[in-house]
Amino acid sequence: MQTGKFKWFRNQRIQNKIIFVYLPLMVIPLVLLGLFSYTANTNSIVSKTKKNMLDESRLITTRIDTIMSNAESFANIAMLDLNKEVKLKTLELKAKNDGELPMSEDHMLRNQIENKLDFAQLIFREVESAVFIDRNQNMYTTDARLMNGSTTGFTSDMFQKVEHSNGIMIWFPMQKRNFWVLDEGKPVLTVGKKILDMETMETLGYLFVNINEKTLSNVYNPVGPDLSTGYYIVDSRGTIISSGDEKQVLKPLESARKKEIMSQDTVLEETRKDNGEKILLTAMPFGHSDWKLVDEISLTDLTRETRKVSRIIVIVGGLCFLLALLGSIILSGVIAAPIMALAKHMNRIRDENIDRPVEVKSRDEVGMLGAGLNMMLGRINDLIMKVRDEQKLKREYELALIQEQIKPHFFYNTLDLIYVLCKTGESEEAGKATKALADFYRVALSNGKEIITVREEIQNLHSYLYIQTARYSDLFDFRIDVPAELMGYSIPKLTLQPLVENAIYHGLKEKGSFGHIIIEGRQKEEAMELKVIDNGIGFSPEQLEWFKKGKEGSESFGLKSVDERIRLYFGDRYGIRIHSTLGTGAEVTVMIPLSKGETYNV
Repeated sequence: MQTGKFKWFRNQRIQNKIIFVYLPLMVIPLVLLGLFSYTANTNSIVSKTKKNMLDESRLITTRIDTIMSNAESFANIAMLDLNKEVKLKTLELKAKNDGELPMSEDHMLRNQIENKLDFAQLIFREVESAVFIDRNQNMYTTDARLMNGSTTGFTSDMFQKVEHSNGIMIWFPMQKRNFWVLDEGKPVLTVGKKILDMETMETLGYLFVNINEKTLSNVYNPVGPDLSTGYYIVDSRGTIISSGDEKQVLKPLESARKKEIMSQDTVLEETRKDNGEKILLTAMPFGHSDWKLVDEISLTDLTRETRKVSRIIVIVGGLCFLLALLGSIILSGVIAAPIMALAKHMNRIRDENIDRPVEVKSRDEVGMLGAGLNMMLGRINDLIMKVRDEQKLKREYELALIQEQIKPHFFYNTLDLIYVLCKTGESEEAGKATKALADFYRVALSNGKEIITVREEIQNLHSYLYIQTARYSDLFDFRIDVPAELMGYSIPKLTLQPLVENAIYHGLKEKGSFGHIIIEGRQKEEAMELKVIDNGIGFSPEQLEWFKKGKEGSESFGLKSVDERIRLYFGDRYGIRIHSTLGTGAEVTVMIPLSKGETYNV
């Protein structure tokens, strides 16, 4: 049976074989990946949320405990201040012995007591309001509205409980009432204390301090996570005494939820609401032992992003599955691998790596293709080498042509000068001119070398300028100022001579008056800057534009040839720059990299 199935599989087309083998390899990992990622992400999010909820609950309970402690501190400070004021009143009563204080002094005492209460309220801003009632039932308040409902207050259980206490702090449940509050519609939390004379332990009065429910809910509203339904506080009766949702305040909890919250000290568990929705529930006791801070987060909302990621994984996996199915139908494993190898080799060829041949392992069509590619790569290599040699030879021809263009005219002009000197009997000057001409061409020819030192170039320029000053003694003078540290660096020969020649013939000669030529040099970072400066007629804007655009005129051919030679040797970063104003002269700057030797990497 197994042999029959294997034979059936073996007889299938290659595309079908790929489908039967490849599809399970695609589907099973995608399903496992989706399940694993969903489970792992959900567990991680729930775990982190539990820790965050506990940390936030501790922070909130600490802040609420601080509020309640501040209310008790308010009562204690008020007790000290009131003790002093009541003692003063008692002393005055005994001294006058008339049973009644003058109205003006009673008013002063009221102001003093209420000022103390107001000052304490400034210190403890969590306290919304406070009422002090002396033993004669005179009321002193932080706000006149607290006087409302006083008759009801004196007969209330709250007043009776404080009146019969021994001076300890008594906390009353969160409630709405119609006496001793600023707003009857707002729930308040009240702490009461009997104020005793600290010396005689006689009753001086009764203090009631109110905390608005909003003061508590404002603590945890900004802290709760975005997915939280909101923190709320419940007491031992199962009544919600504070909540970010005002509609929930003073409402009882559902019986099932109350049992769940009160069943243990600290609650942190996953449970369900009455409607079946899964939630993450926390309940932490604090402050008074019968209070708990509760928070609920919907697990559905908590894992919403995880489900989105899982859906994306499923969608991407489905697309990958369809693409794999399409590819398995079209491609065959027999030809895919060799073709991919050829494709990779073609990528290497695209990166100009053509020296490594294709490895041919078979004699089929793919092997024949590889062999043909190797033959093509060999021919391409040969052509590249041939083109490189031709480009090198072409460059040498161009340089030789440029050299030939700039050498002959000076030779003929100098021979004319020597002839004139001989005819006029100035044999000594003729000899010096002949020596200068020989020195000039010794450097110009330089045994076929195209690169010489700056020292040799300056010597050659001296020879050239000697001849020219002999011809045009009444036309110009010159000064050469090149520092010694530049003399050992390399420079293409006949770089400065064409620039000086241009300054003489197209600058000073046409000026019609005596002029000056200055040759300067300096090092500028990793380059050498040489300048030829004259005070001739300068260049017109049109001539400068022609030079920038590469157009050649008879008056700028020498400059252009030098610029081209420098760029051929050292690259486009270097060459000639011209700064000139028509009628005031010109400054021609040559930029050459600092190098020593025959070559430079362009």
